[in-house]
Amino acid sequence: MLQPLTIDRDSGVAHYRQLSEQIIQQIKQGYLISGARLPSSRNLSKELGIHRKSVVHAYEALQLQDWVFTAKGRGTFVADDLPDLKAQALAAEQGASTPLPLSFQVRNFLHATNDDYGYRFHLDDGLPDPRLIPLLELERAQKTALRRGNLYRKLGYSTPQGSPALREALADYLAQSRGLRVSPEEVLVTRGVTNALFLCLQALLKPGDKVILPEINWSNGDSCFRYHGAHILRAKVDEKGVSIDHVAELLKEHPDVRMMYITPHHQYPTTLIMPAGRRIQLLELARQYGVFLFEDDYDFDFHYGQVPILPLASTQHGGLVAYAGSFTKAVSPAFRLGYLVGDRKLIAHLSEIRRVLDRMGDPLLEMSILELLRLGTLQRSLRRARLVYQKRRDYLGGLLTENFGDRINFRLPDGGMAIWTNFDDDIDLVAVAKRARILGLGISDGSQYGENWNATRLGFASSTEEELEEAVRLLVRSV
Repeated sequence: MLQPLTIDRDSGVAHYRQLSEQIIQQIKQGYLISGARLPSSRNLSKELGIHRKSVVHAYEALQLQDWVFTAKGRGTFVADDLPDLKAQALAAEQGASTPLPLSFQVRNFLHATNDDYGYRFHLDDGLPDPRLIPLLELERAQKTALRRGNLYRKLGYSTPQGSPALREALADYLAQSRGLRVSPEEVLVTRGVTNALFLCLQALLKPGDKVILPEINWSNGDSCFRYHGAHILRAKVDEKGVSIDHVAELLKEHPDVRMMYITPHHQYPTTLIMPAGRRIQLLELARQYGVFLFEDDYDFDFHYGQVPILPLASTQHGGLVAYAGSFTKAVSPAFRLGYLVGDRKLIAHLSEIRRVLDRMGDPLLEMSILELLRLGTLQRSLRRARLVYQKRRDYLGGLLTENFGDRINFRLPDGGMAIWTNFDDDIDLVAVAKRARILGLGISDGSQYGENWNATRLGFASSTEEELEEAVRLLVRSV
């Protein structure tokens, strides 16, 4: 028995497709059995108030897929070789979807959602200003990349390790900017730090392996380790970043620790810089206990001191350090391109895993970034943005001091795009964030850092000084 059919005239879906999909659904649900006769195209078009050609087109589409057949002079019928199906309630009538015939483990820690900064004003997690992106140069670079060379090779499948030319350019760029002496074979082009971390854990970690993470850390990084079944040990964070003394205690108690995740250049989320002495101690501990270090250098390019601190990976480490960075802060989070530097055997193995995970990266984006590096456009853009962001950092710091006095505590970071701000205990950050959003200000409530921290990151890079002034005014009203 054919159930009522409907046509949504406001939908962008063609009438014939709406009709054919509904008929298929009714066949699957057992309402239309094998051999059942369908209404004539004239009658059905009149009933639905649509053009007869739409019904004819729908029937033709169904016949091509063998859902129906047409008998000359008799009409259109449901295919007679379909299995018998018992009529069952449609999902729309049930008010819920049909349960899946499979089971999987639901992991609640994966349900974390990003803070919503989609407001006119925002003090975000530390995002770049899209108005400073060299969009015109990027557009030209994409056009140039498409016009040069063999398009068949350029737009086909590429190596999962990334474009050889880009890896060579990255090796030069990292040597000049970070003191990393690496070959193109030791570089893997990724879709950002998250992608690099996932690949590393997929290759190196087994469920139950012990890892050391900072007590306050990047929540997505935490989730990645938890997803891979890691046994997480927490290292204390003090005024100089991760406490190496506490790391030594953890390793003495757990000598079988497999890996440690760190952000020594600008510790996330506090932006603290790990001193040189601690870096040396950490590498010595890694050598002593055979601990693999994943160094996440998410915003190296935005350091406002005279000389940026060189990565751990720039020293002799015997393959114990993998170094990850990306262009998401230099260009935009929408451009998913990063890199992982490590032992060439590890990089080759990760490339094999990457082949079955997402096959390869984004060749067009890789060619475009390569062009920007070759021309020096990206480097010049970074220098300009760094000067702008430093002024905005200073301006936001002055606004916070002027408007909040001793009700908050912070220190101007030497780098990065956000100020780590501690609020007095009598200020409920969760309530403040809710009130702020009502007023049109997007900020994080800091809940992802746990109950021990009444603090959050207040991003300055993505707003002009005028916008920062209005954002702080709205924050004052929200407290």
